[in-house]
Amino acid sequence: MNILPHKSYHVYNLKNKERVRKDEEKAKQEEAIKEERSRIAEREHRLSVLRQRAKQRQAVEDKDEQPVTKSNQDMTVQNVDSIQGHINFWADIEKESLAVVSTNPEYEAEKKAKEKKWEKQFTMYLGDVVKEQKPWYTRVESEFEKQYKEEHMRRFKDEGVTTIGDPLLTMKSKLDAKSKNKSKNGKYEKRDQLNTDFKESKSDSSSISSIEKLRAERLAREKKEHLRVQKLLNPNMITKSESTSRYHSQFNPDATKAAHELSEHPNLDHSDRYNNRYRSRRYRPY
Repeated sequence: MNILPHKSYHVYNLKNKERVRKDEEKAKQEEAIKEERSRIAEREHRLSVLRQRAKQRQAVEDKDEQPVTKSNQDMTVQNVDSIQGHINFWADIEKESLAVVSTNPEYEAEKKAKEKKWEKQFTMYLGDVVKEQKPWYTRVESEFEKQYKEEHMRRFKDEGVTTIGDPLLTMKSKLDAKSKNKSKNGKYEKRDQLNTDFKESKSDSSSISSIEKLRAERLAREKKEHLRVQKLLNPNMITKSESTSRYHSQFNPDATKAAHELSEHPNLDHSDRYNNRYRSRRYRPY
C-alpha cells in the first residue's frame, strides 16, 4: 500500500485524475455540440415550414396590400438572411442561443467547484495521495501549530521555574523518591526471604530423603543378614530365589524331595522337623 500511490496505474493518482477529468470535459463538449446540432436542425426545419407558409400568405396578400413604406423595407432588409436570401424572424433568438452556448469562464469555474465538492463527499482516497504529495519534513507549519508549540514550551518553562523555586514541592519530591526506594528495598528483602525459605525447605526435603534412603538401606542389610543366618542354621531351607520354575514329570518335586530327606534322617530335632514340615506345606499346591 505504501508503493501503490507511486505507480502509474494507481486510480487516484494526479495524472490519472487529470486524464479522467479531461475525458469527461471532452465528452461533455461533444454531447453539447451534438445537442446544439440537433437544436439547429430542428430550428431550421421549423423555419423552412414557417417560410413556406409565409410565402403562401404573401402571395395571397400581395394582391390587396399597398406598397410597403421605406421604414418597413429597412426592417425587412435587416431580417433578410445574407446567406440564403430569405426572411429570418428569429435572428435575435439565434444570437442569444449562440451567446449562451459560448463558454463562460466564471460559470465553468463555479461548476467545477461544485463538482469537486460533490465528489469529495462520496470519494475515498487510498493513502490520501492527493493531500500528501510532499514528504512530511517539507511541510510548512501553520500559524496555529506554531502558536500552540510556543504556548506549550512557555508553560513548561514556567512550571519548571515554579517547581525549582518552591521548597514545599522540592521536599515532596524528595519524600516521594525516598518512599519509592523503601518500597523497592522491601520488595528485594521479601524476594530474598522467599529464596531463603525455599532453600531451607529444599534442604529439609533433601535431608528427609537422605534419612529415608539410609533407613531403606539398613532394612535391606538386616533382611539380608537374617536370610544368611537362616541359611546357616537350616541348610535344607529353599528360598524363593533358589527355586527354579521348570517343567518336571513329578508333581511338586521340591516338596517331595524334602519329605524324602526328612524320612531318611530321623535323628533331626523338633525344630528341624517343624521347618521341613512348614517348607513342605509351603510348596503344597492349592
